[in-house]
Amino acid sequence: MSSTETRVTTEIADGVATVTIARPEAKNALTKSMYAAIREAFQSADKNPDVDVIVIQGSNGSFASGGDLKEILDVLESDRPTDILDYEEYLPFEAVRTTNKPTIARIEGLCIGGGVTLALMCDIVVATDKSRFAIPEAKVGIIDGHMPRLLREAIPPARLRYWMYTGVLFPAAEAYEVGMLTKVVPAEEMDATIAKIAGELKASSIPTIGGLKKILIETRTLSPMTDANLSMLQPEALKKLQAFKKK
Repeated sequence: MSSTETRVTTEIADGVATVTIARPEAKNALTKSMYAAIREAFQSADKNPDVDVIVIQGSNGSFASGGDLKEILDVLESDRPTDILDYEEYLPFEAVRTTNKPTIARIEGLCIGGGVTLALMCDIVVATDKSRFAIPEAKVGIIDGHMPRLLREAIPPARLRYWMYTGVLFPAAEAYEVGMLTKVVPAEEMDATIAKIAGELKASSIPTIGGLKKILIETRTLSPMTDANLSMLQPEALKKLQAFKKK
């Protein structure tokens, strides 16, 4: 599936491919075509011998605010609501997780829902001290298929359940405290920090890093999005998504 999505761009310089999410009018909410474009960007960078490190970032003060709920609602309100079941065909998460190249998520501003999942698929996650996170799927009646499984053994249950059940925003300091982030830095230090980490990675053997990644993820399979897709077909999700649209 090729993509002509212009709201996801890739620039390559000095062995680093920087993938940028650029939909500022919607705080970088991710449509199906944007998800597919991210997947293709990572697959392309993985095959490119001139790329050693892949960085993914947002733009205009947000990393990504998750899947586009208006797009999802349009499908659910159509005469073919079960088309939501093909959503998984567009998702980039497995491509991001399994690329042989080391990956860095650069987070400035909001990182919400599917944006959190996208960041967690990366090897290294760096956020500014002003970044904020949320896992708000329960607020719109959707059961996230990935995050509970990714985080249930890594984050203290009392903290994780509170975040997931309520969808509250939490600061970078709390995310770092429980191990979601590699580093938290002031915004003015972000460029230098990403450059430093990329340089450290490039100084190592990239094929060796690829081999280590295979070992690190071999027992952590990525589940299908069945939970999310089926929950979106329930009346509760439709009602809450319609309420969200009115806002």
